[in-house]
Amino acid sequence: MNVSNIRSRRRVVTITSAIVMVASVLVGCTAQHVEEGKPSMDPDVAKQKMIDAVNDVIGRLGGQWKPRTGPDAPESCQLSNGQKGAHWVYLTGSADGGDPEPDAAATKKLWRSQGMAVERWADPDGPVIVGRGGGSVDSINLYAFPGNYTVEAISLCFPGDADRL
Repeated sequence: MNVSNIRSRRRVVTITSAIVMVASVLVGCTAQHVEEGKPSMDPDVAKQKMIDAVNDVIGRLGGQWKPRTGPDAPESCQLSNGQKGAHWVYLTGSADGGDPEPDAAATKKLWRSQGMAVERWADPDGPVIVGRGGGSVDSINLYAFPGNYTVEAISLCFPGDADRL
């Protein structure tokens, strides 16, 4: 083998190594912004999905609703990769409660149709329905107490610091 061929092979190996290194760095950077194969959640998107989920429920229940907390109340949470994150919390209420049992059943059916795992909690004041998952919120609940309905939602956790939002 002559010196020219050796130099050409070294160049190819060096260039190939550089390409592999650059690709590895890019994949690593992308992996930091991807959680469980999904793009990381944007704070504005997380907030809007949470608001939409609440508005969907209260629109179906009807009546006059007033925000009690949020939707601009960020709190700390932990991303599934262990890093610090933030999420939004939104609590709204109505004194125009309808018929608690049918309202709770309809809400439970709605959330299940959206892919949520839904539980009913026992409460002497009325039905409490809690939905989790479904991709739009971390959790959402309906307290259907006669004369005092509340809907509270917690957005999906997103990268960020709740104290700085």
